[in-house]
Amino acid sequence: MEIRDWKSMAGMAETYRQARELGIETNIAELETFGFTVIEPEKTGAAPDFAERLFEKVMQIAREEDDQAVELNKHADAEKPAFGRQLFHLLERDPVFVEAVMNPAVQTMGRYLMGLSYRLFSMVAFVKEGSARSTPMHCDSVGVPTPLPAYGSVCNVSWILTDYTEENGTLGMVPGSHRYCRHPTEYEQPRFIGGPMDDAMVTPVNARPGSLAVFTGNTWHCTYPKTSAGVRAHIATAFCRNYVNPAEAYEDIADEIIAPYGPELARLVGKNAWQGYRAEGPKLENMALVRPAYQTQYG
Repeated sequence: MEIRDWKSMAGMAETYRQARELGIETNIAELETFGFTVIEPEKTGAAPDFAERLFEKVMQIAREEDDQAVELNKHADAEKPAFGRQLFHLLERDPVFVEAVMNPAVQTMGRYLMGLSYRLFSMVAFVKEGSARSTPMHCDSVGVPTPLPAYGSVCNVSWILTDYTEENGTLGMVPGSHRYCRHPTEYEQPRFIGGPMDDAMVTPVNARPGSLAVFTGNTWHCTYPKTSAGVRAHIATAFCRNYVNPAEAYEDIADEIIAPYGPELARLVGKNAWQGYRAEGPKLENMALVRPAYQTQYG
């Protein structure tokens, strides 16, 4: 079928055209059916050494940053959601992270899942060295009460930086859980985490370095216990719909970081957001930037 610029689609036709060019239409079908997918490195449009560059920069930051300066990392050995190191606010730390956000496959998935007015929600690296316990079953619709909207408020596009296997503590997904439209309960934790749920409900995400693990904010996921001695790392790039308050603050991001990528990156980080006005009211030109996207069900 020829994908034309149908007015009723308000630009989403172009997003699907880009998906066709990248060869990731099957990944979109998997997202719709199962709530998650893995885009192979060859389909991301990134250079062959890109995952290695990302990994080296992440490990450099991990070595140089005091892990106790990050609140969540203080609970790595306690019964808390954080198991391993978490490195926050990566976008301003090195140009390679901006490149990761602006990757064509990442952008296509963000637009498809969150609409044309989508925003950058957060960019966090997860690093585990040596053995580690599991992260409990949850979904990424943080702060959204049950029932969750079927279309999802956030999504996760993760750069896989090391071999992701069950032994290496990979992500575990519950296929089809994005259609449950609710958060998992304590009774739905898998047995390998200490809960009563049948482990067969969870499937491991097997992925090579340079892959993209993509899932909706409604998809139930956890991590397998890490039993290997090496490093396990990925970068979770999260996007949200325009009305969601991003987790990370980007309003003071330097103009020189945005300049090479132009208006699209400025829009992603909220430089031209219409929200946040006072008595002067919103700027109409900023509202106009997102209005076309709201004229379709995808906005």
